[in-house]
Amino acid sequence: MEPSVAVKPPGTARRWKTFADVVAFTLGVNVWMSIVILPAAFVGAFHGVPHIAAAILPFVVLVLGLVRRSETILLGLFPAALLVPVLVRPDIAAEHVYGPIRFGLVALGVVAYLFGVSFFTTFHEPPAPRSVRALSSAQQGPAARWVRRERVYWMLTALSVVIPTALIAWVNFDSSIEDFLGEMYPGRVALMTTALTVGAIVLWLILYHYVFLGVLRPHRTGDRDLVTALAQARADAKVGKPRPRFYLAVAIALGAMAGLILLHRKG
Repeated sequence: MEPSVAVKPPGTARRWKTFADVVAFTLGVNVWMSIVILPAAFVGAFHGVPHIAAAILPFVVLVLGLVRRSETILLGLFPAALLVPVLVRPDIAAEHVYGPIRFGLVALGVVAYLFGVSFFTTFHEPPAPRSVRALSSAQQGPAARWVRRERVYWMLTALSVVIPTALIAWVNFDSSIEDFLGEMYPGRVALMTTALTVGAIVLWLILYHYVFLGVLRPHRTGDRDLVTALAQARADAKVGKPRPRFYLAVAIALGAMAGLILLHRKG
């Protein structure tokens, strides 16, 4: 007799996707309003079709990402689209628009959006098991490598929040940087501050991808010894792969053998 199987109600997955879309839409609109719409209205940036189109672009990208349920659009293109209105009108990111308190609130909104979308768009309840059996190993707790990997994940999460926020706050609110930009680029402080902010974001992405993720890859993707052994095996296989001239020589040899057989039959 087969064990009973707990079947998930057919509407559960659909309701979960709807809930995830609502969360992503709400948090995304909050980020769009706080970074683009309210600052643009404060400085009077809604003049002309290009400015209005640049302000609406992030919202269009957000809706497109929700319709396609694409993590690339929601976590990549939408944040990039938020920078387009700032590039068109750098004064919407000027210091008199963003105070420290408002900057902190906007940073919290951005962090909430990124984590909310990352979690709710990828989290799915696993199917119910056909049978449940108590294992003795379950009473021993997680293995040391899993505990170490969890610490690495939490560390990367903290780095993803603290370092970019500190870099952007330093660029925008350090008086020495503002004085330097005022001396070097009079009348273009807002533009240069925006450029430095974008540069700080790009610098952090490069450091995060090539330094932190690169160094910690064995700890975050699997068992370190196993990953190292697999990487060495792939390198050895790549080095030992026959060259094209080997295949050419084999083809010539086979052709010569076929020619000899034909000549022998004719003789």
